[in-house]
Amino acid sequence: MASLTAGSTIVAIIAGLSIAPGDVRAAAGADVAVASATPTPTPSATITMPTVVEPAQPIVRSAVVAADGSPAGPVTGGTVVTVTGTDLADVTSASFGENPAQVVSATTDTVTLQTPAATGLSTGSVAVSLYASTGEAVAVAGGAGVDTTSASAAATAALTDAIEPTADAAITVPSTSAATTDPPVLTFTYVPDPRITAQIDYVLAHWQNYNSAAYGSISGNDCVNFTSQSLIARGWTMDADWSYVAGKYSSAWASSTAFAAYLAAHPERATPLTAAQRAEVKVGDIVQFDWDNSGDKDHTGIVTRVEQTSTGVDIYYAGHTNNTDYRSVDESLALSGGSVTYWSVA
Repeated sequence: MASLTAGSTIVAIIAGLSIAPGDVRAAAGADVAVASATPTPTPSATITMPTVVEPAQPIVRSAVVAADGSPAGPVTGGTVVTVTGTDLADVTSASFGENPAQVVSATTDTVTLQTPAATGLSTGSVAVSLYASTGEAVAVAGGAGVDTTSASAAATAALTDAIEPTADAAITVPSTSAATTDPPVLTFTYVPDPRITAQIDYVLAHWQNYNSAAYGSISGNDCVNFTSQSLIARGWTMDADWSYVAGKYSSAWASSTAFAAYLAAHPERATPLTAAQRAEVKVGDIVQFDWDNSGDKDHTGIVTRVEQTSTGVDIYYAGHTNNTDYRSVDESLALSGGSVTYWSVA
């Protein structure tokens, strides 16, 4: 066997081990030194991180015009408006200026709202904001590929025209120039409703100062007489069943129960709303109380304020007999008991 000389280099593979100089040990009975074993490294493993999918953010994509093309509604509220966009199903609340609005429905691409009354029943444009369930404001889209810069000419012109109080309105995105850096916003314009304005003006003028010269008064039971007067101011006309002629009142003009029966027979004038539908009540509507739940109507008033709050809808009314201009429906029920119903006046 050949002898090993100083400086010789031997690399041998024995049972899968690598032998290299500098780490040689004598093996009993062996003619060759074996180096220390070093495991063969394995290739590095590839770690795949899971894909994190961010939830889609709701976005209002563009101006939306309601069925009649009008971007406005009466100061008394109650106008149904629609906003479109993407991922809107998570929208749970909205506001018109400082007033919360009712979210009627929300789908992926559409949110339907009912407008609140304007603050102080004042006219003019207010900003409209939508909010997701997280409380974050929904963005209004702008920039390339999204047309948010104009509403239809017909919708714009409608701002100066009188509108029907029951007509849907529209929320529009105001025009912006290329140089404008402010983010786009939604707006809604409150305009007067002459009929309801006349009705509420009459109510506030005569809730204490009875107009006895024109309509007389019914001692201890003048609530329906006063309500009927307000509807004349609104533009209603008397008929054979509902009238005050020559100092004589028809039953429907003077009795809460008879008045309810009259309205039920005239859906063209008003339609019933239950207590559960109070979110649909608007200024100028009629409220009726049944203090003992007997089925008869015991008191009638005119809705003078509707407030959308974080906990629900607060309704206030005016009336005679128990003279008031803004009495809370809920406080009246808490004091007297019974139940309440409403009439949505056309």
